[in-house]
Amino acid sequence: MATVLGHHDPLQDIPNVQYAVDHYPDVTLKGHFSFNAAPTVPTPLAGYPMATILVSKAVTISGDPGMKIDGGTIPFYVDAPGLSVTIQKLHFDGPISKGITVYAANGVTIANCKFENVALYAAESSAIDIVTVGGGVPLPTNPGIPQNIFGRVVIAGNEIDMGAGTNADSVLGIVVFSVGLLPNNEVDIYIVKNKINNVTEPAINLRHIGGRAVVEGNEIETSSTSGPTSPEAIRAANDGSFVIAHNTIKSQWSDQQAVGIGVFSQISNNPPLTPPWTEKNAVVVCNSVTMSPPPGTMFGPLSAGIDIRGFAHDNVVGHNKIHGSARAAVAVDTFKGGSPGNTAIIHNDVTGFAASAADVVIGTGVTDTVLIDQDGTIQDNGTGTVTV
Repeated sequence: MATVLGHHDPLQDIPNVQYAVDHYPDVTLKGHFSFNAAPTVPTPLAGYPMATILVSKAVTISGDPGMKIDGGTIPFYVDAPGLSVTIQKLHFDGPISKGITVYAANGVTIANCKFENVALYAAESSAIDIVTVGGGVPLPTNPGIPQNIFGRVVIAGNEIDMGAGTNADSVLGIVVFSVGLLPNNEVDIYIVKNKINNVTEPAINLRHIGGRAVVEGNEIETSSTSGPTSPEAIRAANDGSFVIAHNTIKSQWSDQQAVGIGVFSQISNNPPLTPPWTEKNAVVVCNSVTMSPPPGTMFGPLSAGIDIRGFAHDNVVGHNKIHGSARAAVAVDTFKGGSPGNTAIIHNDVTGFAASAADVVIGTGVTDTVLIDQDGTIQDNGTGTVTV
């Protein structure tokens, strides 16, 4: 075990921390550190800057009470193929681009860390990235290397305050893109009990997951400013098994298309893809979603507290409390040529919700929606809808 004392001098702090994580399985950081120096660790991710500390071995990095790291471009970059890494109880103030980026590992825990004022790089920032793809979102033409990250991924108990961003800036909280590969390199993701504030785009953004993701008990409060793309506080897209439960969301965006929880795929399975990038079997239950846009906001065709859309099938939306105002509390929509099928909408509380269209909207082309004990107004343009 090694204890590294901070000197608030990057000429000492960076090499001292790098040596410790290279040579010891347990590293404790104590005191005040400065990573305010030009980064030197290359990353293979398109669009990402260089990083400050490379974590390439199995290690647990912990912070002593009161420790803090000032600055640093991607202070910790994890490229540890087949190895387990834990980062816990660290306090980041003013990191550039990302606080922590994980590119390769077999098991990752990032817990009880604090991220403040993450500075923009190329108009983008986030606190935690678990990613194997750069150059934008995952696509069949840009799939990343999802087998790089597998095993158990836990992101729990972190406090994230991203600071300010303009409507030209993509400011996110936790990003998980292109991880896990069925059947031999699956991933189990737990994003639990994090507090995330002041994002202009998704606080939790999941795309192309080879395995399972549980998003539970998180508290999210967005910025009043939304970024350059239509924002969702929690986004679960493409393949993967998703459970989104017991989260508290306060969306304050003025964007006409703002969504509290969005589950979708924009990618069909025609021609067939292995694995298919279509979305299915998400469970969205027992969340509290408050849509609080500025007065006078005009809602667009995807605005909703919870939205299921595109190539998405066999999903459940149940027992959520949805407050505030939007086009709909719950919506099932066609998107990018895809129409959801077999969606169950079960006893969501829309008491006092102010919908510009209806409390529940079922779009044209949507098939086989089941409404069970669902109060409120219903706009049904779908086919095969059943009300119980």
